[in-house]
Amino acid sequence: MPTVRVGDIQMFYQDVGEGDPLLLIMGFGGDHMAWALQMADFAARHRVIAFDNRGVGQTDAPDEPYTTRMMAADALGLMDALGVDSAHVLGVSMGGMIAQELVLARPERVRSLHLACTFARPDAYMLALNSAWREMRIGLGREATLRTLGLWLFSPTTYAERPEFIEALLQNSLANPYPQSLAGFLRQGEAVAAHDAIERLGAIRCPTLVSVAEDDILVPPRFAREIVARIPGAELRTVPTAGHGYFLERPDVFNALSLDFIARASRKK
Repeated sequence: MPTVRVGDIQMFYQDVGEGDPLLLIMGFGGDHMAWALQMADFAARHRVIAFDNRGVGQTDAPDEPYTTRMMAADALGLMDALGVDSAHVLGVSMGGMIAQELVLARPERVRSLHLACTFARPDAYMLALNSAWREMRIGLGREATLRTLGLWLFSPTTYAERPEFIEALLQNSLANPYPQSLAGFLRQGEAVAAHDAIERLGAIRCPTLVSVAEDDILVPPRFAREIVARIPGAELRTVPTAGHGYFLERPDVFNALSLDFIARASRKK
């Protein structure tokens, strides 16, 4: 599978489809396989580039401090290595934080920006939750932690109506031949806790969509509203009956709203 040297790490990526480039940036603990329900739809219209962030999957996981700016530099380095001058950028959760830093660092490289289920700065509750996750991962181990994290990732509706779906996702994660290391988990968590772009969002000028699920208890809609209020012209889309993992719970809705936004943004150029 393809890897490329980017700065201090060897980085794994997928590059499929044809058309305007679409860069997908996954969240905390997720690798490129978390986009499984998006790839076919997106690749039917775009050249889709998905990759493993530092600290997860088949990308190196150095045990040293990470920041979202550092991870944005990784993404830009990958674009350079693949000859991608600019792309539509879609980031979920921590990936949305990385996407914020990417567009703020190099606005000319971003054709449109979709920030999904993310925040621009953690509040006291988010910092406390991040700390609790750290202790949980250290104390409970990987499987128990994954099962517990599901309570923050998926909606009550999904638990009630599709418990087999949640169990299948869990089993897929447990079967991953490249499980996230403890160091990668802790270092990515530190990057999330330290992310702060709130006062700089006003500088973003590209077409921007902010989406969130109504039942997201991990990164509640208040954070999406805060981002929309800061970015000139940003749109807000809310997805019902889904939680933080709404791109998995409602891929039909997520894929459609993502592709529609990119198409509309492209027509404005």
